[in-house]
Amino acid sequence: MHTISLIIHVIAAAILFGPQLLMFYAVTPATWMVENEALKRDLVKVIAGRFAQLSVVAIVVLLVTGLYQYYAIIPAEIRDHPQDYRFGMLFAAKMGGFTLILVLIGLHVVLFARKIARLSDAVLAGDEEQRGALEAARTQSFMFSLILLLVTLATLALGVALGDNVYSFEPR
Repeated sequence: MHTISLIIHVIAAAILFGPQLLMFYAVTPATWMVENEALKRDLVKVIAGRFAQLSVVAIVVLLVTGLYQYYAIIPAEIRDHPQDYRFGMLFAAKMGGFTLILVLIGLHVVLFARKIARLSDAVLAGDEEQRGALEAARTQSFMFSLILLLVTLATLALGVALGDNVYSFEPR
């Protein structure tokens, strides 16, 4: 069961990271070529909605399998005194990274997604003066996504280090 849990955990991490990379590297730049604002908005809405569904499922699976692994796989001695092992530092950093990912996703929705939708509505309603603000918001969103992508990558790296029991279970 431990191996199955680990496999599912790694797949969920890949499902969380892979679409972020695809959105940043391919999808968002591809939408820059779409000049029709209504088409661009509809396209991004569908893609972002599916991305959000995948992300929610991946996050729930990561939490469930991570909790299982912590209580079923990590030796009690290490759970009881994590600061005595490399595990403690790695685990704290990984959980901090995971929490930061959740915060950044929430901030992205609040700071950018809603603003972009509002500005897009204005442009579609004929307010061309908002087009510059819309493009600026999209650029800011793209740069923010880079930060999220890098935090996710760092958290994945910490997870790999944590999963190396020879390294992480070493006393400090």
